[in-house]
Amino acid sequence: MKNNQLFPFERNRYYAGKLLTSADFEAEQLYMNNKRRFLNRILFGSGIVCGLSVVNVDDLSILMESGVAIDETGREIVVESTVIRRLSSVEGFGALKGDQAGLYIRYKEEDVHTVYCGDIGSDGKEYESNRIDEGYELYLKDIEELPLSEEEDERLILRENFMDNPDYAVSVSMPCTAAKGQAVKLVVCVRKKSDEAKDLYFHARLQLPAFTNPAGGHELEIELRDIAMAKGRRLTKEYWLRCDSTEAEETDILCNKEDIRFRVGGYEIEANGGIHFKVKLSDRPLYQIAAGEAGRASLDAEMKSRAEDGVCIAVLQLLRTEASCLISSIREEGVRRYIMTPGKSGQRQLLMSYFADDDRRMQVPEPELCRTGKSVEAVDTPAFMTSGRLEIPLDVNMKKGDICVSEEIMHGLGKGNVYVEVGIEYIEENPYDRKNRRNVIYGNPALFDTYECMQVETAVRVLNDKGSFQVAARLLGEQKSIVLQLSWVAFKFQRGKDADELQDEEERFITPEMPTVRLRAKESYYFNVSFNNMEPCRLSYELTEPESGEIGADGLYTAPVKEGVYEIYIYCTDMPKISTYAYAVVGR
Repeated sequence: MKNNQLFPFERNRYYAGKLLTSADFEAEQLYMNNKRRFLNRILFGSGIVCGLSVVNVDDLSILMESGVAIDETGREIVVESTVIRRLSSVEGFGALKGDQAGLYIRYKEEDVHTVYCGDIGSDGKEYESNRIDEGYELYLKDIEELPLSEEEDERLILRENFMDNPDYAVSVSMPCTAAKGQAVKLVVCVRKKSDEAKDLYFHARLQLPAFTNPAGGHELEIELRDIAMAKGRRLTKEYWLRCDSTEAEETDILCNKEDIRFRVGGYEIEANGGIHFKVKLSDRPLYQIAAGEAGRASLDAEMKSRAEDGVCIAVLQLLRTEASCLISSIREEGVRRYIMTPGKSGQRQLLMSYFADDDRRMQVPEPELCRTGKSVEAVDTPAFMTSGRLEIPLDVNMKKGDICVSEEIMHGLGKGNVYVEVGIEYIEENPYDRKNRRNVIYGNPALFDTYECMQVETAVRVLNDKGSFQVAARLLGEQKSIVLQLSWVAFKFQRGKDADELQDEEERFITPEMPTVRLRAKESYYFNVSFNNMEPCRLSYELTEPESGEIGADGLYTAPVKEGVYEIYIYCTDMPKISTYAYAVVGR
């Protein structure tokens, strides 16, 4: 049955006195089957529902477990029990020529239960089959490359080719729509097309106006060295980018011809040209983008027939000898396409619960160590507060008025404006349970009539640029110990700016990486910007003169037809005072 036989859906209409023939009952069955298969195809797609794992029993035989699959027309393929087959008995074995064969399963109907019907059978037949057995059959087919378990839909994934020659094909792909402020994956795929033993070197530099790489830049360096693969094999490399929170609704991914290099078998190959494709940008959540893009396809696109009517369940690596063809290995991973049925959602959720969904679950905090060897005490405090203890060794013969200074201590709050308060520790004996208790006095200890506490005056110097501090203590009374024990608490200011920050703010500026570029008419260029003494931030772009070309919110400039020198004004959106200029020289 082909896909176009599903439509139109016609039900049998019953009425009083209607003469029912075999054609009417066939129409009844056809309607129910087509409706069910249509829902299978639209709601679940094609692939493996469960089971159908394949292993080799020996070098010449395979074993297939029981299971269920749905083909491209929505027909159910059911294998009720384990099957063992000799490879040479599988259809298509004699036609195999390569060393890789795809093992497929497809739906097959067979007429069974022959009965005698005399001369009233169709076409004058005396015997007719009383039943139709819905079974399956296995077949083998040569494949040049491993099939993907999840094929990329061109309506969802953009794909551009860097090169496609007789030896290698190199492409780049990413989603058609990216979510602003979210991470997105860009994939580079290399496929070997020939049997020639040639290695590949590939280098390209992509310009990403609305995306940033992990280092915060708007360019992505792609380099693949010493790639050597067998025919039909694939190699993929993933790069994670972050989409900027820009006002633009779409952006461009650029790679100029001069930024692409190929070397195959030690010989340089000139690129045919650069690549340039557009990606839509959306403010919607990721699940809304995925649901919207996946559901955008028309019914014609969803029901578009494919060349293969079977379901691939494994790929066999064959070892050919003069006398026979042996099974070297069987590959399932990355080949089989599974259907995510609602009935197995509980099992999937149980399995996913054993994996961390956030890298922070794997982080184990380590105590900050200060110079004296004492660790910061673990306290349940927010990130802008830390505390700890320190000891300052005292000279044996210290006198009143002498000063001692601690070593440099890391407070753990990083650089910036931090306030540190220091208290004096002392041990006091409890008269009720005769146990010693540790107390701390912050401020002037002379205000408390406490004999055990050493009378000292303290001061703190905070080193904002290092994230540390030092404590100085002056002896105000009798020295009662050779070690001064102190407790400290540090607070990080969340608002306000210290003098160093204000000075840094004055030194912040941006500069274009290419202040002046030469372009041809209607040629595009992305003005990348370097951030000095500041974190990368959102930028805005303006043209200072009318009819001087076009520039998008993502910084992609398109030169006008008219020759001349044109000025582009670039500034930080939230800090307009931080700005710069770039120039485009447009000629022929």
